[in-house]
This record gives sequence, structure tokens and C-alpha cells, in this order.
Amino acid sequence: MAATKPVMSMPELLVFTKLFVIGFVLAEVWRAAVYLGGNFAATLSAADPWVLSVGLLVGVLICLSYAFKREAHVATARMVVSLRFDLLVALFIGIWVNVLVSPLLVSVHSALGNADPNWAPAILLMLSAILLSSLVRQCWPKLKKTAPQLYFIADEEIDDEKEDLFESISQARSFAETVLASGAHPGLIFGVEGPWGVGKTSFINLAEQHWAKAEDRVIVCRFEPLRYTSEPDLTGRLIRDLSAAIQRRVFAPEFRPAASRYSRLIKGKADFSFFGFRLSLEPSQETVDALLDDIDEVLRRIDRRVIIVIDDLDRLDAKTVNNVLFATRQTFKLSRATYILCYDTEVLAESQEESSRAREFLEKFVTVKLSLFVDSSSIRDFLRRDWQRSENKLGLIPSDTMLKLGAVLCELADILNGDLAASYLPVVGDMRKVKRFVNAMLLMQIEKSDLGRTDFNRRDLINLMLLHLHFPGLFRRIYAEETEGRCGDFSVRREYGESEFKNSVGFSKWVEMYPGTAGFLLSQLFDVTDLELSHASGVEEEVLASRACFNQDSFRNLEAYLKLIVRFATPEPQATFVLYQKAVDQVRGGVPVVSILTSPDFQLARGEAPHDQFWRVLVNRSHDFTNAPAEDSINALIEYLPRYSSIALSDRGLRQRSIYSLLRLLDRSGWGRTSGRRLPNTNENTVEIAWRIFGEKPHNGKGILHRLTSSDRGILGWNDLMLFRLQCSADRQGQLHNLQSALIAHADRRAPTSGLVSTLATLGMRKLSQEVFALFKRTYIDPQRNFHAEASAIPAETLFGEAPSAPGHEENGVSAEGEEVATSLNERVSSARNTIRSFIIYQLSNPSPPKGSGVGCGYYDEYGDGDDKGIAAAMNRYVFGVCFNPGCKEDNIFYFLDHCLTNLTSPLVSGNFEGGYVATKSALPAGLDPLEMGRYWRQHGELIRQRVNGRKDNYVFTTSYKASYSDDLPQIFDVLDELAEDAVAVDAKPDE
Repeated sequence: MAATKPVMSMPELLVFTKLFVIGFVLAEVWRAAVYLGGNFAATLSAADPWVLSVGLLVGVLICLSYAFKREAHVATARMVVSLRFDLLVALFIGIWVNVLVSPLLVSVHSALGNADPNWAPAILLMLSAILLSSLVRQCWPKLKKTAPQLYFIADEEIDDEKEDLFESISQARSFAETVLASGAHPGLIFGVEGPWGVGKTSFINLAEQHWAKAEDRVIVCRFEPLRYTSEPDLTGRLIRDLSAAIQRRVFAPEFRPAASRYSRLIKGKADFSFFGFRLSLEPSQETVDALLDDIDEVLRRIDRRVIIVIDDLDRLDAKTVNNVLFATRQTFKLSRATYILCYDTEVLAESQEESSRAREFLEKFVTVKLSLFVDSSSIRDFLRRDWQRSENKLGLIPSDTMLKLGAVLCELADILNGDLAASYLPVVGDMRKVKRFVNAMLLMQIEKSDLGRTDFNRRDLINLMLLHLHFPGLFRRIYAEETEGRCGDFSVRREYGESEFKNSVGFSKWVEMYPGTAGFLLSQLFDVTDLELSHASGVEEEVLASRACFNQDSFRNLEAYLKLIVRFATPEPQATFVLYQKAVDQVRGGVPVVSILTSPDFQLARGEAPHDQFWRVLVNRSHDFTNAPAEDSINALIEYLPRYSSIALSDRGLRQRSIYSLLRLLDRSGWGRTSGRRLPNTNENTVEIAWRIFGEKPHNGKGILHRLTSSDRGILGWNDLMLFRLQCSADRQGQLHNLQSALIAHADRRAPTSGLVSTLATLGMRKLSQEVFALFKRTYIDPQRNFHAEASAIPAETLFGEAPSAPGHEENGVSAEGEEVATSLNERVSSARNTIRSFIIYQLSNPSPPKGSGVGCGYYDEYGDGDDKGIAAAMNRYVFGVCFNPGCKEDNIFYFLDHCLTNLTSPLVSGNFEGGYVATKSALPAGLDPLEMGRYWRQHGELIRQRVNGRKDNYVFTTSYKASYSDDLPQIFDVLDELAEDAVAVDAKPDE
């Protein structure tokens, strides 16, 4: 079938009329300027020619500068290139007509010729002011430069191939060449398809750079329907944008009238009111095809192709999408136009009622489809190193900030490089999502928290942040259940008596409720199977302190994560496990322990908790210490004991706990250490522990027993020593095998170090007990010093140590809380004194064999291997003959009474639940010999009864109860009477 010959279109009369009027007006303006200028020139005959020349030059420069800034030269060039001499003819005809009608305007011209000469400068100055105003505003330097955005990343598309992170330039260039090579075919539509954030707009920007090289053949029109969703006529808006794009590139004055007529035709009839009458105007009988032929004729004449890019189609609602597609199809008559639609098929399908039909419609509408993908490796490389490239948009953030975020970014890169990458792509699979993730980290001010100094597990932090960004409802539920000290459905738990961690019953319901990515993230965070949490005893403390799944007891990890994300709250360094890990690593590397303990993070002014945690972690990790750090750690711990508190609100003070840390440190690191490898675990090597304790061989003069009881440590040093000795007893099951074997081997190299526990305890504790008693004897018994008197006068500040303690740290309990707090503090101090005094005397005088609570020091003789309780007999003679003896000092009887009141029996033991704590014959001696106590009471009982009448208001405080002289001494006297009777009975028996 022969092609239809195109019908010649009617000339655009409006365009020619416009040029005709412009020529007429320009001629009239020139005539008026000549008349007014001639009048003004007559007044300048006496003026300096140089002044006139400069003034004329300034005026010309102003006009030329304004014309240049308005790109008049570009517009002129477009007009010249268009070769529209027919329009130039219309312009000259307008000028000619002005000349022809000038006789009709004689009166007007005469008035201008006779006008005041000052009209010319007035009009000239006004014109100059108008032009200069625009020039000055354009060229005036900015008073204050806009500060660059340094904290967050804008979600901007790239417009330069240097910013191309995903190496899309080659694909974009190939696509651009294909579009150019395809020629102009009516109805040819290219589809650029891909999910949100994949970079469709950036891809088109890169392609447009290639099209710009063919600017003599192609005009690109970017139509963004998202900006015009509220407009009812998207077709008209498309035509106007198309017209503007063409007119920016070529001179085609007839295009705008044709486009306007096309827009009116699409709209149909127009209604308007006139003096209350409603009128309707119908469009002309011109058909759409005829108008499209006019527009197409313009495009053919200027020999340009138009590439119309319609972006963000998938961001519109279903009705607007249909309108845009209809507007596009309406323009298919344009043979010089090529269309490119950018969209996400899945989003468009979801917005339609029938997704399958929506897909089929798109497939029918789009002629050629190109799908964009982003490889996880590209995002991975960006997270690891490409963000440092200066041309990247991420470069707006200071490099030091990004370096601090590098740990999290590298962890995210590792995720995308692993087997689970596909499961993470829905939430971090494109640059937009990555930017949101980075912005979230910046908002949390992670760069200020220094994650390297926290316990946060990076992968858990990433998973929680992804939940927060993409599933806020689920995240809010986790926050509600797992904060404020609560433990909800999400964190793992281990019930009392159980050996394994498990998920709550409700956790599986949440995973089922949130399938897909949300459920996957929940499993990665909390599922014990995915986390491979084995038997609780096999979970390292580092894991317990760092993983987000733990939120019970002392490990409130999940709450810390949630507070970081929501409240931007980071834990204090002292509350993190990693601080102590790094400190121990420094010790292992040769840094002195004292220098660490005096650093700002470990200042005792902050409290004892950092020191307590440091020693615990150090002891747990000391198994691989070489000789230097092991020696330094042992010496530092002994040195710091007097600085720690012997009083605590709960449990024991840090000073008492540090004794066991010292024993474990000796057991793990106090033997067989060299500058390199560790020596084998044999008696010949572990015996070094005993050398350290007794100060022998390489440790001569540095024995731990002597250092603990040095004169400057007073009574508390003896308390340290008694705790140290007691914990060495094998029957206490203290997990100190090397130390206990060392004590046995030191006493007898041939003695077995394995076997019956009671036998091992008896062998190992003999020499240690004898050495301890010998020290005590030299210090107190031989010089007849009253130990009880000195113990009752322990200064309060030495009990509290150097760290501040609640409720106050002032001597005698003076603090801001007032008298009630002061009284409580005095009671605690008094209780501590009584406890320390009783404990030391009990350990020295106790004659009990090993039964699980430790061998008493009094079980042994002072010398030799005969265990006939010689130390116990010596201690009884000292206590009753010196400490309690009123013959030495009459007030010593009160030390005896305080001793008795300190050792009342609990109702749980006595069975007397109504009477409270009571005195019993078994408990009252507290390690002392009951017969010796009975003899003492028989000798001094009457004196004590007389003296006590004056002190009925005295109280004795212990950690469990408060006893008074007035209420509790009568029952104690009754028990003492019974002990006295028992002593009389024994003494009355003839010696056998």
C-alpha cells in the first residue's frame, strides 16, 4: 500500500504576527529615542567630550553585560542556525510599516521632539538601574557560603561517570547507543526496570551524558510525573515540558502554538462565565492527528529526535500511572520521538487489583525492556574501600568519622560476602538502603561512642538497626518487652538449674508472624539454633557480655543495644567487657599493671567495680602469661589489697574477693613461667607456688605470708592472711589443684598429690598453718599484745579503703544524709570489726580436721608432724590469759562479752524461731576450747556480772543481727554457767 502523502499544514499566523509587531515596536522605540536624545544632546554642547565618551561606554557595557548574562548570544545563535529568514522578513516588514504609518503619528512625534530634554537621562538612568540591579544581584559575592552538609548523606542520583560505584557506565553507554541507533519509530518505548534504589535515575543520567555528545541530533526531555500528580491534565503537562525542552535547544517559535492547540484539543470544551451567563467553547474541528502532524513537522524541520524519559512511574498510584501511559500513547503519532519509561514491575503490579493483568499490560506497552541489577560484591567493595574516593557522595562525611564507622561497614561487607547475602539484599541490596543505614549510624553518633571500646557485637548491631529501619513495628515491640529491666519473648534464657540456653515459647510465634526478611533477622539475633549456643558452661564470658540475645541477670546486653539505637546512649567504658579485655592484653604485652590501674578509666575515685572486673578478667586469662606479666600481676594485686574495701553493701568487700583472685593467679601463673613457653605441670615446677608463699629460693624476702601481714597493714592484713590460708585447704573444693599440690610437695616431695581429699588437705595445710601461727605468735603472743583490743580499734577509713563507698566514706559515719545514715554506717563499721576479729581468732584456734570447710590452724602442733592441736592450746592460753584477762586490764572482760554476743546461734539451727538468735554451748566458744571458757567463767564470772550492770545499753552488731547487753547477756550467762559446770566435772576427774 502506497504511503499517504503528507498534506501541507497551514502557516502559523501567530508567529509571523508576533515578529511583525516586534519590528513595528522596535522602530517606534528607536524613533522615540532619537527625538528625546536629540533634545538632550543640544544641552551637552559645552560638556567635556571625555565625559560623554565614558558615559556612552558605560551605558553600552551595561547593556552588553545584561544581554550576555541573559544568554542573548546563545538565543541569537539558535536563530541564525535555524535559517528562518521568513521570520526575519516579517520583522523588517514591521519596521517598514512603521515608516509608512509615521505620518499618522506626527502629533505624537512632535510631542516627543518638543519634550523636556531631561526625559532622556531620566529614562536612561531608570533603564540602567533596572539592568544594574539584576547584574549586581547576579555577580555580588555571597556574604556567607552555605556550609556543606557534613553529617548525613543525601539520597541523590549521580550525574557523572566518576561517581559510578557499580560500574554501570559501560551498560549505560551501550543502552544510549542502542537508543540512538534504533532510529525514530512511532510507538517505540524502552523500559528501564529495576527495584527502588537500584539506580534507574542515575543510569539515565549516565546515558544522557552519551546522548549529549550527539546534541546536534537529539533533544532529551525528562518528564517527572511525580511532580504533577495533582494536575488533572498530565498530557498537557507533558506537551509543555516537551516544548520547553525543545525551545531550550533550538529556535522553533511555531512549536509552542502547535503544542497549545494540541493541549486544548485533549482537554475538550472550555466553560466560562460572563455577567452571569455560562458560555462553552468547543475546540475546532481539527483532529488530533493533524495537530500531531504539525508538531512532528516542527521536529522534522529542525532535524532533531526527541528522547522522552518518564521517570519514577512506579511511585504513582494506579490511576495516575494509567493517565501517564495514556498521555504517552496519545503522542505516538510523533515519529521523531522515542520514549523511555523507568519503573519497578513488582511495585506497579502490587498497586493494581490484578497483578497478573498489570504485568501483561506493561509487557504489551513496553517494546524493549532493560532490567538493572546490583551485585552484592559492588556494595561490598563500596563499604570496604570505595567510600573513600573523593568523588563519591559519601565524601561529604569527614574521613575520620567514616573511619570510626569502618568497623560496622566492614562487618556489613562481610555479611554481603557470605552465604547469607541473598537474605540481606532486601534491606541492604542497593545504595539507597546503604545510605539510610549509614545515616542511621550517624544519627546514633556511633562515631563518638568508639565501638571498639564497647561490647556490642557488630553483626547483632547491624541486624537490630535493619529491624529498626525496615520493620519499626516489630522493633518497637522488642523495645517494649526487653527494656526497663524486663526479659520478654525475644532474649534467650536459662532457667534455674538448667544447663542450656533456650528461646521463650513466644519467640517462635513472632518468627511465624513475620515471615521473610523480618523473621530471618529475628532468627539471626535470637534463635539459639542459629546462634549455635551450646551448653551454658561452654559459652565464653566474652560472648555472654556481647551478644544481643542475652538480657538476663548481669548481662543486660539487648537493653544496651536498644538504648544505643533509640536513645543514642552508649555504656560507660567501665561497664564494658572489652575495656578489661584490652587492659589484660596490655598486661600480656608488657604494660605494668599499676599504670593501667592508675589510668583514668580505672581511677578508684570512680569506685571499685572497674578494679574488681579487671582482676576477674585478668585471672581468667592469665593461663598464657609469661614470667614478666605473671610476676607483675601478683605483686600489683598484693600491693593494691589495702586500697580496697573490706565492707560491702552485699556479699563481701573487694578486699576479701581479691584474696581468692590472688590464689587463682598463683595457681594459674605463679609457677613454671619463662619468657616463652610454659613448663610442664609437674610437682617439680608447681612447687614454685609454695616458694612464693613462704618466700624461698628465687622469691627470698618476698614471701606472700610476710607481705600480707606487714606492720603497715595492721589487723586487716591478718584477715587477708587467714582468708588466704583457709582457701588453700583442699577440702574446700576451691579448684586450686596446682597450689594445693605445691604445698604438699613443698612439705614432702615423696607425698602423693592425689587421693583422699581430707588426707591431701591435712598434708598441704600443715606447714602453712604452722608458719601462719609462728607469725602471729611473734607479733602478738610473745609481746603480749591484746589482739582483741587492736581489732576493736580498726580505723573506719581502712575498712572502706580508698574508693568512695555508699552511703558515705567519712570516718564515724558523718555524711550528708544525716543521723540515720551515720548510725547505719557506724553499725556496719562495728559489724565489720567484730566479724574480722572473730574470723581471725576462729581460724587460728579452730582444732577441726578437714570436713569440707577447711582445716583449722589449731588442728596442728606448732612444730613437727604430730597433729595434737598444740596451736589450739597455745591460742586458748593467749586469748583467755591475755585478751580476756581482767588481770591484765579490767576492761578486757568486755572483749569476752563481745565475743560471746558475736557468736549467737541462728533460729534455723537452734529451732527457736520465736526467740531469735540464742546462745548455745556449741556455738558460743567459736573455735575456742569450751572447757577453757568454762574455767575462765568460773574464775571471773562474778566480776563480769558486777561490771556489766553499768553497761546495760551496750550493743554488738554482726552481719546477721544486733545483740544487746540487757536482753542477750542473761541467756549467755546461763550457758556459761553450764560450761563452768562441765569444766568442774572434767577437772574433778582423776587423770587417767
